[in-house]
Amino acid sequence: MPNHEHGHDMQWMLEQLRLGMSAGIYPAGSWMRQDSLAENYQVSRFLVRGALERLAELGSLEHVPNRGYRVRHWQYQERLALTEARISIELALIPLMMARQTPEGLIKAQRAQDQFEAAVTSQDGPAMVKANHQFHRALAALAGNEFLAHQVNWLREQGLQGAGPGWPQTGGLERSIEEHRLMLEALLSRDPISLQQVIQQHLSAWKQRHTIAQDNTTTDSGSTILAPI
Repeated sequence: MPNHEHGHDMQWMLEQLRLGMSAGIYPAGSWMRQDSLAENYQVSRFLVRGALERLAELGSLEHVPNRGYRVRHWQYQERLALTEARISIELALIPLMMARQTPEGLIKAQRAQDQFEAAVTSQDGPAMVKANHQFHRALAALAGNEFLAHQVNWLREQGLQGAGPGWPQTGGLERSIEEHRLMLEALLSRDPISLQQVIQQHLSAWKQRHTIAQDNTTTDSGSTILAPI
């Protein structure tokens, strides 16, 4: 069993669990079993327990006495509030992104976008989720403020836990690709107004998908895939 006991590996464990929750591997309401997680990630139960405790402190998990840890499910109104908070912070980041962006940071975001588009072409759902996650993290990092970026990332991940199905195969993926491209173009041209508009549009798209999902509660299993934003 690999040694994952020091602080760096705690961060690694937290990252794996956060990615798993964002990707729907651990959906809202599911129980996080320490034994299973330790076996899946080839780490000790001590490390898993520490990561679960930390995620509970952050609000990503619920600790139920005598039961364990459960992935928190955000209700629709709560997710609206999360989105409102995220939009407010991301719009506030735009002046910092314009002033502090670096060629290296933009390359990282573009690389993640290229991976996202490749995953869409191959219809690789897990790769789509991972690349989309990396893209939005790379954008937040352009502001050059670790604390604000962390807050944006946390808000995004929490919103995903109440997302449900989305990214309709007809148009949804293409829309995400186009909006990502527009974000990068606005950054490259240092156009804060365009960036503001596309961010607001992109972060609010889930509400339309939610309405569609409510209107089509019984759909073909291949009609939608998990839709992070």
